[in-house]
Amino acid sequence: MTRSRKGDVGRRTIAQLVLGAVVAALLIGAQAAPAGASTVAERTCEPGLPANAVCGTLTVPETRGNPASRAIDLPYVVIPASTQPATGTPIVTMAGGPGQSSTEVAEALAADPRIGGTRDVMVLAQRGSLESSAPLDCPAASSQYVDTFTEDNSPADEMAEVGLALKDCVTEFTAAGGDVAAYTKSDTASDLIELRQTLQIPTWTLFGDSWSTKVMEQVANRDSAGVDAIVLDAFSPVDRDVKGDAYLALSETLARLSERSGGEYPDLNADLAEAAAVFSDSPVHGLLTNPLTGRQRYYALTGSDVVTIVQQALYDPATAAAVPYLLSRLADGETDAINPFIPVALEKLTDTSLGQYWLESCRDEQPFWSVDPTVPAEEGAEDTEPTPLPVLTYLTAADAVCTSLALPPSPAESRTAAPIAQPTLIFASDTDPLISVAAAQSAQGLFASNQLVTVQGAGRAGATADACAMDQLATWLAAPGTPVETTCTDSVEAFPVVSGDSLHPSSRFSSVVAAIDQKNLFELTIPLIFGVFAALWLVGWLIAVLVQVLRREPFGLLIATGIAPVTGVVFLAALWIVVSTAMIATPAVTLVGVPSIVPWLGILLGVGFIGIIPVWRLGGRGSAALAAAATLVWLAMIVWFVWVAVLPS
Repeated sequence: MTRSRKGDVGRRTIAQLVLGAVVAALLIGAQAAPAGASTVAERTCEPGLPANAVCGTLTVPETRGNPASRAIDLPYVVIPASTQPATGTPIVTMAGGPGQSSTEVAEALAADPRIGGTRDVMVLAQRGSLESSAPLDCPAASSQYVDTFTEDNSPADEMAEVGLALKDCVTEFTAAGGDVAAYTKSDTASDLIELRQTLQIPTWTLFGDSWSTKVMEQVANRDSAGVDAIVLDAFSPVDRDVKGDAYLALSETLARLSERSGGEYPDLNADLAEAAAVFSDSPVHGLLTNPLTGRQRYYALTGSDVVTIVQQALYDPATAAAVPYLLSRLADGETDAINPFIPVALEKLTDTSLGQYWLESCRDEQPFWSVDPTVPAEEGAEDTEPTPLPVLTYLTAADAVCTSLALPPSPAESRTAAPIAQPTLIFASDTDPLISVAAAQSAQGLFASNQLVTVQGAGRAGATADACAMDQLATWLAAPGTPVETTCTDSVEAFPVVSGDSLHPSSRFSSVVAAIDQKNLFELTIPLIFGVFAALWLVGWLIAVLVQVLRREPFGLLIATGIAPVTGVVFLAALWIVVSTAMIATPAVTLVGVPSIVPWLGILLGVGFIGIIPVWRLGGRGSAALAAAATLVWLAMIVWFVWVAVLPS
């Protein structure tokens, strides 16, 4: 790769190349395009993208090599460098997984002046995504999967309805002219290569994120002349056993959190095993809301459900900080503690297009991954069958649906790791519960020039969410191959493991925080009425005291009538300050409890309730009505506070 070609990219921004490609297509419109050729066209950008973004559509054949294949449209977005002309090669990225935002990482890269200031950043939607013209999404199968959390059968048996729903979606997709076998990482890599070639981009830098790191690895192998450098965030090599890695990563993440707990949670893997056994021995019941249908169902959680919920909770480093305390409570049989984590897990699971994930896995991953974990039978035992262990249910779902669909596995060469010459920067989180650091390390030998940056405590948040990681990325991109720091600790310091010593266990208080975040006023009816009542009473009382003072009339009894409104307002203010301060230090603390001082704030409510007595002594209908209303409001607030914050749950 010569300097002159890199300089050419600096003079011609991607936005200009897009416009040029479209104009060229119009000029030669009278000439027939070759069958199956890729084309590009401009389109209007979606709301919310940067104002300077340029958007287009790449049209490719769904099944390459098949003259009868239909064409599918894949949107792409270009965010031009803030300083023009761009002086660096463009960066191209893709979504980190099926159903995830394809522009999130691109926008984060473009927003950093050290990166987006000199480079155009672009992103291509993956085939089969909701953004494409032929989505593989199957809401019915996803909904059926969520409903498996309401059953206490074996995970494999629970997936029967999921498989049937996905099969119906495949039938509809095929009837519309689609070919589900054309949705592999190899096909997606071809899309990316054709985008570069169609837009006539000489070279670009690849930025892979989780799932798309496999795509970028293939692109670098197949289109090496068009790639000058590679960044792989949460790198999962093409030849890895995805299921085995998931169980390994979950175990290693819990071990890492144990180490960082200062000895408070010495063996979180043992706690998870014990918690799973508790739920498997006696499934736990309660209410959940299916986020896809909005319907409330009674859940019946088994050990496998618990393992899945815990793994999903570990994705977000803020939520992960509360998982150790959760597991310690579950292992002790306090099963209600899991309630706040259920909606968190379901939201994470349904953020992904599960239909697309399962269908792509059926060709690229599932035929090559290991079986569900088991414990071998003891030597000499009559029953020689191994004992099944709790599983990650979405992986078991993939086993079930892939078996029923019987799609052919991807060719072996698509999973063959080959040497890569371009300089490569690899990021791996040591608390990623899906892809372990070991997975990234296993392929380092393939890269002639590479560096591995371990981001401690980052979960699956990604390098763009960590300030230290972004520093290393910006430094490296300025001159690919430049040595950078190999360890980042910002996330460990930002999300310390929650200590149970300073908490009062309360799984119910999290619903209050959620209601505030979602502006769900109905859930906050009692505290809102109490707050408005106490505030108005306080204002009225202050005015009354001021009037009495100005008139130089006695106000001793009137002062006593202010006990209730003053303590009521102070109670709410103290509660807000204490909880807010705790959440600033540990954002997910309310998922497992409240600061231990919170129940003691109830003393203020008690004092306020007693403070209503002087109001009764004032006499008169107005005072009696105020006292009666205050009594009802205070009693309601006391009951509400005892329920959500005082009673252990």
